Amino acid sequence: MSAQNLKASDIVYDFIVEKINQGVWTSNTKIWTETELSKELQVSRVAVREAVQKLSAMSILRKIQGSGTYVEDISINTLAENLTPIVALSDEDFLSIMEFRIHFECGNISLFINRCTDDEIRQLEKNYIRMVESKESLEEFHKADYEFHNIIAGGTRNSFVSQISQLCGNVLIAQHKRISYSIGTAVGIEDHAVILKYIKERDEQLASIHMQRHINRIISVVSQVVKK
Repeated sequence: MSAQNLKASDIVYDFIVEKINQGVWTSNTKIWTETELSKELQVSRVAVREAVQKLSAMSILRKIQGSGTYVEDISINTLAENLTPIVALSDEDFLSIMEFRIHFECGNISLFINRCTDDEIRQLEKNYIRMVESKESLEEFHKADYEFHNIIAGGTRNSFVSQISQLCGNVLIAQHKRISYSIGTAVGIEDHAVILKYIKERDEQLASIHMQRHINRIISVVSQVVKK
């Protein structure tokens, strides 16, 4: 495979992944044809075919002869098995992850406040500034949002929490991205400012309460989006 074809196939791969992340192509949705992708991205059909084959091998896409190419019906179990950085979860699975995060994140923040260093709190402050500065860029914002929670997980000094964070990393990154695309950045900026305030004051109870309120707020907003 030439370097040119490799680069072109990566463009197609990234384009399809982005459409799935944005919820444009959801589970069991038929994606564009090779001709349409080739024309839109100005790449060869060979490059398109290579990208589709790669995603099919990852159980993200499936080709049905005589019908077209579809997004697989991906469940939480599928993501755990493949560790793919793609969100093609059903709305029910998405909300189930959020419910899990209520307990996980609130427990993490309590451990973090009891065990973190001043330097780690400064890291959170810098990361929050990054979130604010990225409010017009959803791509950058969701990464900063995820990193805020990842810093907290690392600061718990709990090896099991760290292992869970690493295992679920791709799923959580993709979920932060989906949240950003669904509800924008205002909710995250507002809520994380309050959470950071109580972390800096080392108020375990209020920080945990506001983390729970933040996640419940997301569940509420996303649930309304799902109903529309």
